[in-house]
Amino acid sequence: MKNNIIVARSATTIWPGSLGYSTSVVTAAVEAHDVLQQRFKLQESDITTFLRNKSVELEKKISVIEQLKTINQSLDLHNVQNEIQQLQQKTSILKSNQNARNQDFLALYNMTLMSDKNVKDQFIQFESHQNLTFENVISKIRNNSKQIDYQLDMLTHKINASLKNVFSKMNMLNSQIGENSKKVALTACTVADKVINGAVTFPKIYTSVGITNQAAFQSTGKFVCDVPGLYYISSYIRTNENGFEFYLMKNNVLKSKSATTAWPGNPGYSTSVITAAVDVQRNDELYLKTSNSYRIQYGYSCITVIKVK
Repeated sequence: MKNNIIVARSATTIWPGSLGYSTSVVTAAVEAHDVLQQRFKLQESDITTFLRNKSVELEKKISVIEQLKTINQSLDLHNVQNEIQQLQQKTSILKSNQNARNQDFLALYNMTLMSDKNVKDQFIQFESHQNLTFENVISKIRNNSKQIDYQLDMLTHKINASLKNVFSKMNMLNSQIGENSKKVALTACTVADKVINGAVTFPKIYTSVGITNQAAFQSTGKFVCDVPGLYYISSYIRTNENGFEFYLMKNNVLKSKSATTAWPGNPGYSTSVITAAVDVQRNDELYLKTSNSYRIQYGYSCITVIKVK
């Protein structure tokens, strides 16, 4: 009987642990619980059978005693009393054993209840842990997804900004290439002898390439730049003035100058030349200017403006 109880207890032992019990541990606890219930039913059946048999045996012995009393009155009363005393002792021992078995069954029943409760508690803890673990995984996935989306947005923004910058530079480069490929050239001369004090006008145009403000140039003598670049300017002025001076100007800023020699008396006609390379931007003005009032000879005073780069 004690061995059976020890086996039942060892079968229902639950090892302590954290919430991370595996499914195999829970399954083993459920199987141990089932084994305890089966053994409890077997023990209960054995005890019932045993008590029933002992009761029948006692009834038979009491019947025999009663028969002995009626049939043989000459038997020794002392021996009968001894026999009865022995039967009472055996009955007392049987009752004691029965009480012990009842205690054992009660302990086994309590162990079964504890095992059932432990199995349920462990299953609830395991289920709770699994739910928490799943929620943690989902939360981490969502957080990682948000971080990835943010990083992708930042990367997309940077790429778009870089592409915009690249396209802007490409457009500027294409514009510069287009402007550099444009041809600009102008050759013009005076049309009559004329006294000039200020900007020299050249109404007679012989060559005009890429000039959009030709009429304004003819009336003012000022070349207004439409295409930025490096320009080469060549000019010559013929006059009979002694010590004549004239200047190449860019936006009222002196870029180059020339003059005739100051001869004593009247030396006749002479020509002064200016050549220069000037970096010109859009809307800059290039023109020739005299320092005082001078007469310039017709047909022999000209200017050439060429975009070289």
